Amino acid sequence: MKNLLNRKDKKQPKKLPTRITNDTVAQHREKVLAAGRKHKYPIQYTKRRLVWITMFVSVAILAIFVGLGWAQLYLWKDTSDIAYRITKILPLPVANIDGENANYSDYLLYHRSSLAVLQTQGQSDQKDKVKFYQNQSINKALEVAYAKRLARENNITVDDNKVQDLIKKQQESSKLSQSAYESVVKDNLHWSMDELKIAMKYTLLKQEVSFKIDKTADDLVSTIQNKVKSGKSLKDIADEMGNKVQPVFNLSVSTDNSDGGLTKSATLLAKGKISEPLKTLAGDGYYFVTLNSFEDNTVNYSYVKVPLTEFNNRFNYLKNNNKVKYFISIDK
Repeated sequence: MKNLLNRKDKKQPKKLPTRITNDTVAQHREKVLAAGRKHKYPIQYTKRRLVWITMFVSVAILAIFVGLGWAQLYLWKDTSDIAYRITKILPLPVANIDGENANYSDYLLYHRSSLAVLQTQGQSDQKDKVKFYQNQSINKALEVAYAKRLARENNITVDDNKVQDLIKKQQESSKLSQSAYESVVKDNLHWSMDELKIAMKYTLLKQEVSFKIDKTADDLVSTIQNKVKSGKSLKDIADEMGNKVQPVFNLSVSTDNSDGGLTKSATLLAKGKISEPLKTLAGDGYYFVTLNSFEDNTVNYSYVKVPLTEFNNRFNYLKNNNKVKYFISIDK
């Protein structure tokens, strides 16, 4: 029994004195530090592990979202509002022309409008028309990309004021109030006014680039101006220029005709006089106009158009010589 009691006494831990004195303060300090170390290192280990787990989960979730987003756009070719918002935030490419990316958002800007029109007409299930408008939309996105590249090379910019002026001219030409004009844009193009401004900016950019780079058209304009100065009529000039120009004779329209400004310009001319080269809202070439007659509200005039061809020639050359890469499947 005595041995058992002695053994039990040996197993019991040595207790610190309850009172802290100069002799026992070191023992109490060591006890406190040991208790701190006991809880500190397991917590540090847990925090590090938690950070790694969080990082791994975050990367995995991000990879899943990226994969789904890629499939949504490049495999399923989604045109939903969510897909459109994603492409407006991220500059994702839908195609590339001679090293210049065409934005996916630009493609959806045009394609969603076309699909909405087909939906309104009850033709959204006609696959041949959907494919046609898809090709048309991606072609427009490629034209925008190529126009942006040429604009940089030629130091051409289009500011918001020019865009607003173009929209105002179109509104005035249509003789609609602002609210009515916005409704027409919404009903026919299914665009908001902000989307219309983007599209108009691209239109202006392409027009200004087309006028800038087309030296052939500039030479034809100079030739026609010289012929006008020599006293030749518009009919004679058209005959001499042949298929280099596009003539239209004896066009009778009302004074409020919407044709980009040709009718208005004709009414300001003296009968038989040929105008200087004019640019219309269409921005597709130079026009030489002559007034034939102007009675009451009817105007009869003729014009010779010098078309712009350089931009389209360059663009088609790149397409026909494998300088275009598509990142979504299209049916050519």
